[in-house]
Amino acid sequence: MLTYVFKRLLNLIPVMLLITIVIFWVVDLMPGDPVNAYLGIGSNTTVEQQQQIREKLGLDKPGPIQYLNWVKRTVTGDFGTSLKYRQPVKDIIPKYIWNSFILNIVAMVLAFFIAIPVGIKSAVKKYGAYDNFWTVFSLTGVSMPSFFFALLLIFFVAIPISWIPLNGMRTTINAAMGYESKLAEVFDILKHMILPVTVLTIISLASLIRYVRNSVIDVINQDYIRTARSKGLKEKVVIYRHAFRNALIPIVTLLGMYIPGLFGGSILLETVFIWPGIGNVLFTSILDRDYSMLMAANVFYALLTVAGNLLADVSYALVDPRVRVK
Repeated sequence: MLTYVFKRLLNLIPVMLLITIVIFWVVDLMPGDPVNAYLGIGSNTTVEQQQQIREKLGLDKPGPIQYLNWVKRTVTGDFGTSLKYRQPVKDIIPKYIWNSFILNIVAMVLAFFIAIPVGIKSAVKKYGAYDNFWTVFSLTGVSMPSFFFALLLIFFVAIPISWIPLNGMRTTINAAMGYESKLAEVFDILKHMILPVTVLTIISLASLIRYVRNSVIDVINQDYIRTARSKGLKEKVVIYRHAFRNALIPIVTLLGMYIPGLFGGSILLETVFIWPGIGNVLFTSILDRDYSMLMAANVFYALLTVAGNLLADVSYALVDPRVRVK
């Protein structure tokens, strides 16, 4: 297993290099001048001053040279300076990563907690009214964009119910004047999490329920399940002790696929609810032509995706003794 993981980690090096080349090329093709973004709107700087700033930022060199310089800095932990925040990128990203993590971990736990029993029951009552209801729910959830569902919740839930905040992570007045206690701050954050967590949970449920249902259906049609039933075991014992334990194997691998979302956040959702997460930072960086932040955030997303795939492969091998990795 350790040899397999080590080989996979070595294979990540060329993969990540290729990803960074593509990201750097795409970012370089974006319209706009980073110098103008750095100076801001209405700047009265001369052409000579702009050229000095361009040389200071290293933008006067050819693209390949800029990329090599970026790689050298990144390897040493220097991701550049944000044009918008005027701070090192490595100091900004950690402030927003955990905001996205908190939001997404709560939604993921709720989604799995609901999807597993619902998916199992849908598989047992296949093609019944219960299964048909959740099938329609799943298809609707998969088809509906998350930002559209978020707007519906704002209009039909947040506006009529005044105590549910529309956006943000904290109440502005309380954040400025300070909270009475740590518990009051936590309660305020939980209130602001209601809408985004609801959207993330329902969107995740749409696919998870179908995945659990199909996994359980595949298992309960196996011969050993028929044998367990023929021995006179109770249906609950057959389903939850025999069928579900084996159906859980492919479900466990989904956890690896959720890692990019846990730390990466949801760009559109965080933008709609103005949640101060890494997804919202990435969106504003696109608008502000903050190239250093864009590169760091995109590489971070790519690294999480690759790490999630690796974790999915390893977890599958751990939970299924029939799989052997070399």
